[in-house]
Amino acid sequence: MPLRAAAILRRATVFVCAFAALATAPAEATYSIVACDDDGACGVAVATHNLAVGASVPYAKARVGALAVQFETDPAYGSKGLALLAEGVTPAAALAALLAADRGLDGTGIGERQVGIVDARGASAIHTGDVAKRSAWAGGVEGRGFAVQGNGLAGARVVEAMAERYRGARGAFGERLLAALEAGHAAGGQTIGAMSAALLVRTPEGDWQDIDLRVDGSKHPVQDLRRLLDQRTGFDLMLRAEREQRAGRGADAKASRDAALARAHDWDRLWRRAARLSMSLGDSDAVLRSLARFRAINPGWAEVEMQDVLYDALRDDARLIALRARR
Repeated sequence: MPLRAAAILRRATVFVCAFAALATAPAEATYSIVACDDDGACGVAVATHNLAVGASVPYAKARVGALAVQFETDPAYGSKGLALLAEGVTPAAALAALLAADRGLDGTGIGERQVGIVDARGASAIHTGDVAKRSAWAGGVEGRGFAVQGNGLAGARVVEAMAERYRGARGAFGERLLAALEAGHAAGGQTIGAMSAALLVRTPEGDWQDIDLRVDGSKHPVQDLRRLLDQRTGFDLMLRAEREQRAGRGADAKASRDAALARAHDWDRLWRRAARLSMSLGDSDAVLRSLARFRAINPGWAEVEMQDVLYDALRDDARLIALRARR
């Protein structure tokens, strides 16, 4: 073989081998917390460097348990794992059964699985497969009622920070789960960056009390997930304010309204509702502040809103006239 052809072939062989190594090397990087609260609510908070983590990694059922399957995900683990927990199988035994029955989805196996599982009685278990362990850092921390696990992380400090924050957090269950995820992010999170995040909570009450928030693709998924939870909480607070107003509890309604707006993050719908509620409360200053903010966020909708007969009592107010005239 001519020397030039041989050199080209050697270079091509090196390139192909390098590409194959990159193609088969795990690119996953995920961290999550699975937990159950004393009231029976169970949930998961998770972030990853992949699209739409909320669609395939987190699973939970009230009064039963929660599970996250990551690194190389097999969604069958979710439904089967929760079914085993519902039958009274312990998390450790359920995890062993899931691994024993692994179906080798897309050529992957238990070496590529990382699983955290917890039941409503407070027991938990974690599995980190041999392949997952080869990522930047992989492992987990268990505690009563929760398990934290991750791979491709900046170090053990990520899961340790999450566990510490969850243990010390107060407030609503969903807030505590997200606080743990935020602590992991602040501790370094994933070494290769992040792309999506999700918060799933299943409550004994169900329906609107459940939480299923997802950031499917973002440069800052954990921060965006915080915004979504704040806005959801803000909406609940605004509904409370409206109930309080109807019950004749004006001072409470104002306090709940203000708490809602503190979480609005420029969500136009909340500012519109605040303006309408404030009219019912006879709080004209708050009406005009809310309309001004609403108009700054969504001028088109605000212009339509300000023509509503609801605001006729303020038709001669110079501030409302100025807002309506603004272009």
